[in-house]
Amino acid sequence: MPLAQLLHRLLLLILLCTGSAWALNPDELLPPERAFAARLEQQGQTLLLHLDVAQGYYLYRDRIQLTPQPAASVSVPKLPAGESKNDPYFGRQQVFHRGLTLTLPINGTLPPDFTLKTVVQGCADAGLCYPPLTRTLKVGDGMASNPWLDSSPSQSTAPALARGQLATTLAAFFVAGLAMAFTACMYPLLPIVSSLIAGHGHRLSKRRGFGLSLAYVQGLALTYTAVGVAAGLTGSLLTVWLQQPAVILAAAALMVLLALGMFDVISIQLPAALQSRLAASSNRLSGGHVATVFGMGALSALLVGPCIAPPLAIALGYIGQTGDALLGGSALYAMALGLGLPLLVVGTFGGHVLPRAGQWMNAVKFAFGFVMLAVAIWMAGPFLPTPLTMLLWGALALGIAWKLARVSGKGLAARLGKALALLFVLAGLLQLVGAATGAPSPRLPWAGIWHGNQLPKAVFSRVASNAELDAALARARAAGQPVLLDFYADWCVSCIEMEETTFRDPAVRRRMDKMLLLQADVTANNAEQQALLKRFGLYGPPGIMLYDTSGRQTAQVIGYQDAATFTRSLDAANLG
Repeated sequence: MPLAQLLHRLLLLILLCTGSAWALNPDELLPPERAFAARLEQQGQTLLLHLDVAQGYYLYRDRIQLTPQPAASVSVPKLPAGESKNDPYFGRQQVFHRGLTLTLPINGTLPPDFTLKTVVQGCADAGLCYPPLTRTLKVGDGMASNPWLDSSPSQSTAPALARGQLATTLAAFFVAGLAMAFTACMYPLLPIVSSLIAGHGHRLSKRRGFGLSLAYVQGLALTYTAVGVAAGLTGSLLTVWLQQPAVILAAAALMVLLALGMFDVISIQLPAALQSRLAASSNRLSGGHVATVFGMGALSALLVGPCIAPPLAIALGYIGQTGDALLGGSALYAMALGLGLPLLVVGTFGGHVLPRAGQWMNAVKFAFGFVMLAVAIWMAGPFLPTPLTMLLWGALALGIAWKLARVSGKGLAARLGKALALLFVLAGLLQLVGAATGAPSPRLPWAGIWHGNQLPKAVFSRVASNAELDAALARARAAGQPVLLDFYADWCVSCIEMEETTFRDPAVRRRMDKMLLLQADVTANNAEQQALLKRFGLYGPPGIMLYDTSGRQTAQVIGYQDAATFTRSLDAANLG
């Protein structure tokens, strides 16, 4: 899970309760060969099939089919368990967000003409589903020419934040490190820095102080960089291991434990005996020399490591998902620089330039704690009953509101805290109401109350080809009637959700009743249906095309939208 996304999810609590969404930009969606990349390689008497899933997408476990040719040349393994996804319309599904690697034992000698036919199907988290994708993979010479096996950077499945946005990724890690620096965890290092650079006494200049403290921070960064490289190198192994439900639930429990550490309910630190040994080692290092200062920096990473373990766990989870050792080392190095920035200031100018310790340090720790709890709920949510998940989100929102409301004083910070507290109270209450009334999802907490006021399903006329669509558009143009063309498939979760919620909303139906409603069912994904999708540059449903009374297409909506957002989309389309 990307670090930026995890931090962002705390802010998304309110959005989860409003159900707001934006129309997707088709240019921001990945083509299927990049969303679901594949590689086939041979290692001795086994073949390794890597099904990689880009960040923000997922594959359905029960829609993965493998057919070797010749059939008896390899043994097809049983697919591992996926992540549980509880869909209110399709039931509990198993999906793969992080991809998977399958081992296919070779029976005897692999024939030169061996191929592996694969069929996969998946969706984007943003609400667009792809038709079944069929491809034929070869080992050896076919890898260079097969676009599914292209290992160029353009095919990378690293998270979007990392892919092509290295500067943004490093900046995010630097800011995260700086935030961790302003907690009580770092204050034991300040006297260490002062004593190490004190070897020069009064002769120490600001330039020399900066150089020594920079050496100390580089030693600190070296340890974290090594950890980041290790996380990147083992990313593929972590990916397979972390697919297991038991592991995901255990990780969620660990996040709760780490959050308790941030709230000072429990203490997360090295054993006292080990801390004493590390401190004794540091005392034996003489100050004022670059080499010894650098070494002490590396040792100090062990002293503060357990204290900053919770946010570091998020960072390592992000890096492990990318499987990129270079990115892992660079990201943790940037985080260590943020962590060591106050130490550079102390070494250069002295400790009097740092802000004084106070309640703001506890506020930073509590913020990390709430992020940890949000991550835990997000991870465990697919395995929990929907009402329980909503109760947990509601409790978390109310807990944040309680903490914000306790901000003392009469300044801007206090007023802002109370305003945010009110928003989180509303968000939390909506989640609790949704849990009590049987809402289908935390995104739609009001659905349990208003479902009874929804209208019957909208009635669409089906079009099965471009010719049928052109004929229907001509009739509508002659009648001066606007047109709504809906791309639908039986296997499209978001399509079903829009039919059951968005299209039944009274405000939406008042606008749709004035329009000719057409529907292109692309369930079979045959040649004519593929031509319809290609005409509008779609990879799959849901997709809605809007035409005005003159037959001109004025807008398109890609992916799922709730009723309120879709109403605004219809009003903005200028349909006449």
